[in-house]
Amino acid sequence: MKAQLLKHAWLEFTRSPALTRNIVQTVLIGFFALYFIFLMVGAALALGPILKDMLPEQDLLLVAGGLLGYYFVMDILMRYFIQKFPALAVKPYLPLPFKKSGLSHYVLFRSLGSFFNLLPLFFLVPFFFKEILPVYPDKALNFALFSIGMVLFNNYLSLGISKYMSARSNWAGILIIGVMALFFLEYNGYFSLFNYLKDGVAVILASPILSGIPLLLTGGIYLYLHRFFKQELYLEKTQSQQNLFGANLSIDGFDRFGDAGKLMNLELKLILRSKRARAYLMTSGLFVLYPLFFVSMESDLMSNPYLLLMVGLFLTGMVGINHGQILLSWNSLHFDLLMSRGNTIHDIFKAKYYFLALACILFFVITIPYVFLNPKILLYSAVMLLYNLAFSLFSYLFLASYTALRVDPNEGGAMSFDGFGIAHYLIMFPIMGLPFLLYLGGSTFGGETGGLLAIVLPSILMLIFYKSLLNSVVNNFRTHRHKIAAAFRKG
Repeated sequence: MKAQLLKHAWLEFTRSPALTRNIVQTVLIGFFALYFIFLMVGAALALGPILKDMLPEQDLLLVAGGLLGYYFVMDILMRYFIQKFPALAVKPYLPLPFKKSGLSHYVLFRSLGSFFNLLPLFFLVPFFFKEILPVYPDKALNFALFSIGMVLFNNYLSLGISKYMSARSNWAGILIIGVMALFFLEYNGYFSLFNYLKDGVAVILASPILSGIPLLLTGGIYLYLHRFFKQELYLEKTQSQQNLFGANLSIDGFDRFGDAGKLMNLELKLILRSKRARAYLMTSGLFVLYPLFFVSMESDLMSNPYLLLMVGLFLTGMVGINHGQILLSWNSLHFDLLMSRGNTIHDIFKAKYYFLALACILFFVITIPYVFLNPKILLYSAVMLLYNLAFSLFSYLFLASYTALRVDPNEGGAMSFDGFGIAHYLIMFPIMGLPFLLYLGGSTFGGETGGLLAIVLPSILMLIFYKSLLNSVVNNFRTHRHKIAAAFRKG
């Protein structure tokens, strides 16, 4: 049965219209994959000589083991945020006479084909044969067992964390606070995670039995996930009636904006009533505390313009990053109804823009007290507010007019990333990189004032012609609306 399912998975991949429907995106993804492969192979060939030159008195195996341990910790986070697990791939088989046990094994086995499992091998294999096997033949097997075991363990641990967070979304906030606290403590020098990892890996690599622990843990978590999926793979989920937060609130404060205002009222109700949207809003609120992480910094570093630009971008634009990236997907469950109620496409996008713009302005007002911490925080936040209103929000509108994926706002929480595709991650590069480039160009000729004006003037110009930009978004959506609507109809 598993062989038949794997054959179907291969046919699904080769026949997928996504491979040819968006050639540019497919080529771009392939380019990034080759780029990371090249980096891994290059790191494997160069790491040994670099470590020997920088740390000649330390054991290469232990230092490399510590770096691997650090990588595997970061790998779990990267997998959770980016990796897509194939749990939904078995839904078409649920009505058919397939055993749930076999379907569960299929989901777990298919997850091994992830690029995140293949990528580390492009580093581990060259590094093993170049640096480990010739110099440490007695510990080469231990290193191989530990490395392969950690790759497999990370795959299934990330899958388990993803599914557990979906079922226990309250833990998302605890995880966010924990990660922020960890980085805060390490950044301020209270402890060194690398040293702990290096010492732990040194103990593990000293024994072939201990080196096999990651493989044993992989087997244990595999059995746990197998039992979990056997229980969760069913067609219909019984849901008890719940009192939705905000269901009885009378929200009509945006009626003054006409038809777009009524849609803004619906957007606010959606945030108040939807678990995931509320979680995103609370996550955005946490970033209001972002500047407090830099209180202990030296005054020169706190005056760094690029750091202040990043702080301003997050303070005034976090709502756009969280809520705006899946702008139309929030309405995916009732999108056909929304389009058939007499609302024009222009009103829909106008309401989305106004709502996000007001949210950015509100977050800027909340952060005004930071003027007492560092007056430049307020100045740079005002500059980045204009940038977010002009560039960031329209970037999200254009993204929504090209592509969108179906999401259920009531499922998942702040750590749920359903509805995010590769384009949603790639768009962050120009949004976050452009203000730095503009400031760099302006400051070259006019210092700090010139750098800030290089951001402000184009932003004001875009805001003056925002109606034309909005019309371009609407026209672009008309071209892609059938594809987007079809994506929303898919279960």
